Amino acid sequence: MKTNLKKAAIALVMPVVLLAIPYQLRAQDVEAGLWAGTWKFDAAKAKFPGNPLQADQVTIDPDFTITVEETNSTGKQTKWSYKPQQGKAVPVTGRVENVTVIATKVSPYKTTQVWNYNGRTSRSYATISRNGKIQTFHMSGTDKDGKPFTELVVFNKQ
Repeated sequence: MKTNLKKAAIALVMPVVLLAIPYQLRAQDVEAGLWAGTWKFDAAKAKFPGNPLQADQVTIDPDFTITVEETNSTGKQTKWSYKPQQGKAVPVTGRVENVTVIATKVSPYKTTQVWNYNGRTSRSYATISRNGKIQTFHMSGTDKDGKPFTELVVFNKQ
């Protein structure tokens, strides 16, 4: 009788386990939702350490791949990107130094990030307005000279 009970329990539990595996694999991917689109920074509302950027545009694809195009104060352009996976360190491509980021979608309106620049850590968070038109990005950490910094960038959806 115990054997039949074990078989019945396995027959009931196994489909649940098998259904949970694809969910766990998909749970690492993050969908963009309201974040998807092209965002341009509002220079009047931005606060950068040192010289401000001339341009800062972020494009977020529906799969939450993030591409940043910046023009610094001297006119040098850079482009870098990453594809966040919930709570997992991923490489940032296009940066001069070795950079990884751990991004976490806290809610549909807030994300947090832990950046690692060759062993130097910075933290950031981004919020999006309920209407999906304004994104605010806050970052703090230490620069390559060990000095603390904070940054605030306000983006408008295009």
